[in-house]
Amino acid sequence: MNVHIYPAPFMEQTRVFKITRSLVESGIFPRIVIYGVGGGEEAGAQKLDARRDLYLISRSLDNKKSSLLFKVANTIEWSYKIIQNIRGRKVTCINCHSLAVLPLCVYLKKKTHATLIYDTHELETETDGVGGIRKALMKIAERGLIKYADAVSVVSDSIADWYRQEYGLSEVTVVRNIPYKVSVDFRKKPYFRNYFSIPPQHTIFLYQGLISFQRGVQLLLKVFSQLEPSKHLVFMGAGDALDTVLAYADQHENIHYHPAVPPAELPQYTCGADVGVHLIEDTCLNHRYCLPNKIWEYLSVGLPVVVSDLPEMAKVVQELNCGWTVRPDEKSAVELFQQLTAAEIASGKANVMRRGNLFSWEKEEKQLLAMYHGLGYLKATIC
Repeated sequence: MNVHIYPAPFMEQTRVFKITRSLVESGIFPRIVIYGVGGGEEAGAQKLDARRDLYLISRSLDNKKSSLLFKVANTIEWSYKIIQNIRGRKVTCINCHSLAVLPLCVYLKKKTHATLIYDTHELETETDGVGGIRKALMKIAERGLIKYADAVSVVSDSIADWYRQEYGLSEVTVVRNIPYKVSVDFRKKPYFRNYFSIPPQHTIFLYQGLISFQRGVQLLLKVFSQLEPSKHLVFMGAGDALDTVLAYADQHENIHYHPAVPPAELPQYTCGADVGVHLIEDTCLNHRYCLPNKIWEYLSVGLPVVVSDLPEMAKVVQELNCGWTVRPDEKSAVELFQQLTAAEIASGKANVMRRGNLFSWEKEEKQLLAMYHGLGYLKATIC
């Protein structure tokens, strides 16, 4: 049995579902069990398909408390429930999807003698807002426990380099969080124009995903509140900055909000924009080295992108010639958006359409399966 552990709700954690689906389709494991967080009616077991089960484990302690003590207590309680659930089962491989559960996964590895894969979704010890004793403890834990991992997987080349240098790792596998190849007809559709009554000659920029102050939302609001009315910004999603977005939308006719939609339906909406945007600010190493899945979501439906001039995002734009990079500050961003013309956007879209066959999860999963092959799980050669 292959076990995947992630200490959060799974509404947006499509990376775990993509990884486990690839493992199912490859025939490596006869059964896969995924553990996540769930409470109330969500708690309990769900069958994703014939080989994958999802267990949403509740945390009964006071989750409203934000102190380190309560977070540790919650994790310990939740981990104990997983240990009880796994007890007596034959586990051959454990996938740890967060530093928070690395101690649990190392414990399970020792108890079951299973292979341990550390699949970190971001650079957790270098995230914005993490500092002081919490950061020190996280770095001590990761440095002490990562040596028990049989393989390490990350989402970008820069994060891989950081792990090699920080912990002296010889092998780190990069599996980018790219969506499946889109099968819908993603030629430009008028959805957002109809929904918000936007004239056909106006340009629609789209921000989709977590609407958070840590994702550059405030910067985008400041920028577009200064632009001419013909350049529209649509936010689609949910998050802690939603009230601020709604307030700006009430005051500026070129700023709009659309509720989040199910991930499976997302491409049908995304392709209704002209350009995808993501201006995350350079406030920590995790931001500097990130390669957000929303960039791939934009590209997968033919949208060129405007992104922060940070190493990984800039590299994608330069290699694919699929958009524009800008310093994530107000002055630079205002200048770029003001200067972008309809002809330049049309040219960017044409470049994306020509290069769309260069990236998809179907291609990216080969890196994932090669990692398992190196661990002895695959007999056939990965082509």
